[in-house]
Amino acid sequence: MYGIDWFKTDANIFSNRKIQIILKPSDGDTYFRVWMQLIAIATECNNGGRLEIGKNNPMTVEDFSKIMGKSKKKIQKITEEFLKLEMLIKEGETFLIKNWDKYQSIEKYEKYQMQNRERQRRYREKNKSENEKSNVIKTLSNTEEKNIKNKEIIKENIREENENGFREYKM
Repeated sequence: MYGIDWFKTDANIFSNRKIQIILKPSDGDTYFRVWMQLIAIATECNNGGRLEIGKNNPMTVEDFSKIMGKSKKKIQKITEEFLKLEMLIKEGETFLIKNWDKYQSIEKYEKYQMQNRERQRRYREKNKSENEKSNVIKTLSNTEEKNIKNKEIIKENIREENENGFREYKM
């Protein structure tokens, strides 16, 4: 799938009617925390909002209870509320976050990944062609520099010879 290490949440999450309903009871904070943990688990599972341990091994209420450190009875009550509010759905034995792709914008993420790959490809091609050109220019410029330095060394040698009484050569 897509190795995503984050999940998206709406800035207006507390204006959502279902979130307002789960926050209403005295233990509403616990409901909300469990909801966030379920979304985090679905992100880790990386299988379209399915809550699974490994491939095709659905998580149970008991698994949620162990992971979240809450009693099985409490998690059972909370998951039933999420099912009633249609925040969770159940396919056979598998719990799923309803509208996972819609809320997590997987299509947008895929498009973003493709755009990044294309942008990186173009960047590498551009750098490759620029490097090839600059290597030719650098090679030419290095050769010219070497030739100039060689001429200067020869001139110095000729001058030394002249000062020592040798015959003068002009270049």
